Amino acid sequence: METINLNSSTISAASFENGVMTLTFVGGRRYTYNVSESVFRGLVTADSAGRFFSNNVRSQFTGTRL
Repeated sequence: METINLNSSTISAASFENGVMTLTFVGGRRYTYNVSESVFRGLVTADSAGRFFSNNVRSQFTGTRL
């Protein structure tokens, strides 16, 4: 699993493995989301990871807190 550190005021790191994206939020909370790799790539390449998350992940996928 590759972890990518993000330059974001909302999300500090993201990783993806076997259809599961794990996000570490600023402050340390961690959540998993069952998403496609294209959603993961969209998040880590977005100009704003927080905005991408709000618009494309939070409202469409259920997160599980770790």
